Amino acid sequence: MVKYTSAALTILLAAKLGAAAPSSSAFIAHGFRSNRHIINSPSFNSRRYSAIPYDDRSSSSTEPLSAEALQQQGLSLLDNIPKDNQDEVDALLAKKDERRSARLQRSRKPNYQITLPTSGSLVQPPSLSNGDVGGAGETLASLVAKGQEIAVANTIGMSLRQVYSGRKLSELALDVDTLRFQSFQDELQGRRVEAEDQDDEAQKDENEPSLGSVQVLQNSALEMLTGSFDGVVVSSVARGGLAWNSGVRAGDVLTATSATMGSKLWPKSTLDGVRSALSSRKVMSSTMDFEFRRLLSEDLNGGFEAVKSFELALSRPIGINVEDSDDGYVTITGISDKAAPVVRDNLLVGDRVVSVESSVGAQMWDVFSTDGLTSAVTSRLPGQTVRIVFERVEDIKEEAVEQARTVLDTASISNAVVGFRQAGKPAAPSASASTTAAQVQQAAAQTASQKMLLSRSRDLLRTYIARNEVTKNVKVAERVLEAIMDASAVLDGKTLNLIMKAYNTCKSADKAIEIFEEVFGLAGDGSKKEVEQIHGGKLAADISALNKFTISALLRAHAVRGDYESALLVLAAMEGNADFSINGKKPRSWSGKGDPLNMLPDTRCYNIAIAAAAKRGTEDGLRAAVEIFDSMPDPSLSNPMMGKPAKNLVTYNTMIDAFANSGQYENAYGVFKSLKKSPLTADRVSYTTLIKASIKSGNVDRALDVLDDMKWVSIQPDIVSYNSIIESLCNSNRLFEAKDLVNEMEMTRVSPDSMTYGLLMNGLLKANKPGPCLTLFESACSDARTTALTENVQLYTTAISATAALGDHERALDLVSRMNRAGVKPNKKTLTALMGACIAGRKYDSAADIFSKIKSPDSYAISVGLQALCLAGKFDAALELITDQRSGQKTLKGKQVMAGYNKLIEEALHSGEYTVAREALTGLLGAGYIPSKITFRAMIDGLSLQPDISFSSASTRKSSVPSEGKFEFLLFVLDSLEVRKLMVDSTFYSSILVLGAQVGGLQKRIASLLTRARKSGNQKEISLSEAECEEELPCVQVLAWEDLFENYSSYKKEDFSSIIFPSVRVTSKDFGRVLAAEQAVAYRGGRRVATR
Repeated sequence: MVKYTSAALTILLAAKLGAAAPSSSAFIAHGFRSNRHIINSPSFNSRRYSAIPYDDRSSSSTEPLSAEALQQQGLSLLDNIPKDNQDEVDALLAKKDERRSARLQRSRKPNYQITLPTSGSLVQPPSLSNGDVGGAGETLASLVAKGQEIAVANTIGMSLRQVYSGRKLSELALDVDTLRFQSFQDELQGRRVEAEDQDDEAQKDENEPSLGSVQVLQNSALEMLTGSFDGVVVSSVARGGLAWNSGVRAGDVLTATSATMGSKLWPKSTLDGVRSALSSRKVMSSTMDFEFRRLLSEDLNGGFEAVKSFELALSRPIGINVEDSDDGYVTITGISDKAAPVVRDNLLVGDRVVSVESSVGAQMWDVFSTDGLTSAVTSRLPGQTVRIVFERVEDIKEEAVEQARTVLDTASISNAVVGFRQAGKPAAPSASASTTAAQVQQAAAQTASQKMLLSRSRDLLRTYIARNEVTKNVKVAERVLEAIMDASAVLDGKTLNLIMKAYNTCKSADKAIEIFEEVFGLAGDGSKKEVEQIHGGKLAADISALNKFTISALLRAHAVRGDYESALLVLAAMEGNADFSINGKKPRSWSGKGDPLNMLPDTRCYNIAIAAAAKRGTEDGLRAAVEIFDSMPDPSLSNPMMGKPAKNLVTYNTMIDAFANSGQYENAYGVFKSLKKSPLTADRVSYTTLIKASIKSGNVDRALDVLDDMKWVSIQPDIVSYNSIIESLCNSNRLFEAKDLVNEMEMTRVSPDSMTYGLLMNGLLKANKPGPCLTLFESACSDARTTALTENVQLYTTAISATAALGDHERALDLVSRMNRAGVKPNKKTLTALMGACIAGRKYDSAADIFSKIKSPDSYAISVGLQALCLAGKFDAALELITDQRSGQKTLKGKQVMAGYNKLIEEALHSGEYTVAREALTGLLGAGYIPSKITFRAMIDGLSLQPDISFSSASTRKSSVPSEGKFEFLLFVLDSLEVRKLMVDSTFYSSILVLGAQVGGLQKRIASLLTRARKSGNQKEISLSEAECEEELPCVQVLAWEDLFENYSSYKKEDFSSIIFPSVRVTSKDFGRVLAAEQAVAYRGGRRVATR
């Protein structure tokens, strides 16, 4: 109670002093406001603070009191303070708790959570007393009513709908109870749509069976969503159901649901995701948590309020007057004229103070009383800012309140969304003058189930198209077509357009063209050729489905393929231009075959044709794009209404992009100048495309000039523009300029994205600066503003590559662990970079194990994996891998295969695995490859050979005893090359002779014979000695040098002058080295032997 006494004394003294000193009232009020309150000095009402401005307080007419008198009055005030009363203290605390409860009960915003059963538990029906059974009819009615009440109470009673970008509502809703999709009419079926007034209730048919009332989604709630919103909203809620009793209302946004296991919530934005979560949760748990966001907040009186939250950073003195309201909020009751402009411009009387920033840290604390607000604000120094969150209750018109009522009658249902309005009224038969009899007959032939199927198909296709999942788009489109054919439904224009769009987004343009030809019987290329129906006529479309929208999808299919010839024929077919021809083909006129009001091509169709020609990537394609562009008139008000469509901004941008992809900056700039002369205004895409053209032409300085021009005309460059130039600067090793551009981005409030960091890291890595590359990555990880950007597999892969360049495999493994903790899944490139780091750290076994975990490795991964297997001594696996690549799996290119063989031979020889080296060399020659200098160098390094003779006796003694099989392998190489009549590298040949000279004995003797059988590269294949030997029969022929080495004792008995040895073809380079090596193994005397 002491603190309450001190507070009361302070307030009373301040009030008396303020009244006693009128000449200094403004100063005291200002000082007191700065140190104790956010407003002017308080009145005696502890729950209300004065709204009097700083200098407008009324002054007293009494004379100023002396200091002794003021002190005497202060002491007398202390005597008037009542003693501590515990009952009053308890009452104050109870009041505080009551206000807190009222605040919490009132505020279900912005998000609230509820728990609903996944399988309902049956509510026991109430027992009927004897008085309830008054008569048979009354008893039956009572039982039916109570049974309906029980049925509603045992269901969740909630339906959800998808809202797409642009506030487009899905045509089907998900019933949470049955997990089935239903139309608007099915949502209202079996529910009583009644009014709140009794007069309206009397108008209802009392005999009509119903299952209670339902609240449906209103237009007012849908309009409160932003235009870019893409998520799930509550479409309808049954009164008395579990969802209704938990506080769910139509229009609430579903933000998250429970995970399959545990209590964690996962965000949801699609109906398919919600349905999957509900299905899996039912198996694991009997309850499920839902998180909603309230757009319309229901007040305690049953009305509705739209609440808007915003945050301001304010400094003392703030200059607002606040009051504790009975609903638990701290409400603004006045704003001073001397308050700061940010206060006067953003705050209104009636705004609520919700939370305030804590004095330590950045945490926000909820505000439940003026005392708490005052304490939080006055703890700051004058001039120091404090963040405060306010709420504003938007004014809702009376009509909007009526729309939010839970019970809708026939009149109020007209304020609901379009689907409920149509479902709540009987369809009025109407036919326009343009509707043909065939179209009316086709529309009537569609059953309700077929219409529902088409509606569900459209929702499904929109969902997967938005996800941009290539594989799933194809499967979904095929499943939709199968379902439509099984139901014998007729495709409408919207559904057909979405099916073709799904195929186009996954690069399956051929299937999109096949569907078009199937349903209309027209050639997809616009020609007169006959079309074969692959589905036997089971797939059909409404006649009005042939319009410029579905034809635009057909043109996009041709654009994906780069087939501008077919696109031009389709345009001619739409225009009915029978005189047009291209490559000998003439179009078939489509006039009168589709929707007559939507058959002529618009600017979009011509833009797609330009894109199709540019996509070809050839000079002919670019020339065709220019012809289409020139054929379109410039934008002008004088253009005829029914003439060829004029160019728009997309037309110019598409043409600039076509020249940019070809690297023709001058032509791109010419189109840009014509755009600036037209009534149109260049946008960010125009400048960004021109920057792209400058970079493609190799002139990054010109791109920087275009960037400056872009800022000069007040167009803020976006992240795409900056990233394009940064990439070019990094590729040119102009890293400092790239860094300056990043600083400029931050100054202009363009936040760098993950691609920006990736470009900088790759530039540093290419410049052989792996250390700064890792430093940049770690600094981004440690900054809270950019941590989310680093959770990217590309950035982690680049960082791991930097550790490989540093040879720090432990840091690479730590980065992979951090990836897993952050939920980033490593890909092939990540694991390949990790292999490189392990190889650099001499952890060859770990690198080989990592390679075994890569599924479907690419060529680079196989090359690194082959190196890891060789270094780890797993030669059999390496030989099998390289053999598979040579025999059938053509993942590796020729140079990569050669590099693999070279590495395998080198490491096998280094480990003494001569058998593996023999098999590798045999495979290399058998595949048709010719050993290169790198191959011979690999064998020299693997065997540690010396190409030059050393006259040091110590060196000779060191190599006097070669490993078993070394000399035999060298002879095997010579024999293998001789089979294909291939040349031996002079360095390799000298290394063999030097080895023979160092070892001596038989090896030296064979080496000397090699010198006699050597042929230089410019000698003929047949020597005179060989011709003479053919005349002086008989002669002995040695088939291979290895055979001579193994059976030398047998050949020794023969006269060497009569023996024909295999030829040794040596390149003519390094002839001095060759002669020196031959001199080391030469014996005095003797004649040159014959060679074959």
